[in-house]
Amino acid sequence: MKKLVYLIAVFSLISFKGNTQRIEDLFSKSDTQITWLGIDFSHVKLIGEFSQFSEAGRTGTSVIRDKYFYGWNNLILNEYPKYNIAEMIRKENVNLKISAINKINENTSIEDLESDNQPNYSKEEIALFIKKYDFEENDGIGLLFVADYLDKTREEAKYHFVAINLSNNEVLLCESFTSFPSGFGLRNYWAKTYYDVIISIRDFKYKSWKKMYGPK
Repeated sequence: MKKLVYLIAVFSLISFKGNTQRIEDLFSKSDTQITWLGIDFSHVKLIGEFSQFSEAGRTGTSVIRDKYFYGWNNLILNEYPKYNIAEMIRKENVNLKISAINKINENTSIEDLESDNQPNYSKEEIALFIKKYDFEENDGIGLLFVADYLDKTREEAKYHFVAINLSNNEVLLCESFTSFPSGFGLRNYWAKTYYDVIISIRDFKYKSWKKMYGPK
């Protein structure tokens, strides 16, 4: 009986360790599975007159939620050589699985989308948002952007880059980026903002993160 209890304890410990990811796993040559989860727009605030864009029309907020949240996420998949997540974090392979984020975005309250103020969510608030999500994955590290605001008045956007342990949704890394829109059409105008975040991480931020959080 004691031997059986011991074996169960050892197995539980191994299982627990197998699901425990550390931030340094993102910056090492480990076999940790990395999954791109998408862009979470469910807490974003739209500031300014979005209905001035012809595609949005008079029902701007509903069209943005039902069409553009999905379109902005799928643009990364459809034009992946440009929006290259694996290249952003110096990995050979990254799983792309945005179905859970698409469901979360679909349930965004239209009444709460518009605002006059930038929310500037704290890391603690981001962690609370993510703790409630079901990403349909429980292995490895998940990556996502949490959109904070799209501000037409000031012509800027803010995103939080978040890395999480998919076994328990624990936030391993959270850092904010502000970027600026440009281009023609509503889709491309704001797509430029998260494209710039990808490039900023790839070309600059990754190096400092690796130095700070990577294996010593």
